[in-house]
Amino acid sequence: MKKSNITNTWFYTEMPWWGKIFLIYIRGDLFIILPVLILIFGISIFSVPYAIFSFGIFIAVRQAGEVVYWLLQQFGDKTYRPYDFGLTEIGNNAVYILYQTFAVTSVVFGILLSFYALR
Repeated sequence: MKKSNITNTWFYTEMPWWGKIFLIYIRGDLFIILPVLILIFGISIFSVPYAIFSFGIFIAVRQAGEVVYWLLQQFGDKTYRPYDFGLTEIGNNAVYILYQTFAVTSVVFGILLSFYALR
């Protein structure tokens, strides 16, 4: 898929029920969350308890991120457009979602690395 084919319509298309089970709400979430879920599945090959722990942290952080997102959606201004990775056909909100899901993923891996180091 070309970057120019990624439009707001494509980005905001709602995922079917099976995507929502894995906390993928719109197609735009696939960019970051799908690789994370594949990595967590890969961890399960080596350690099921660690994969479950990883998925639990992912769920907690993802849902906390959603709370913050919806609070900002209700009360915040959306005038700034950060770097869009060449996805020029999507709006500011879509770019914000990409940054938010990347930040959530970073927090998850930070917690996991900390846990691993303490272990």
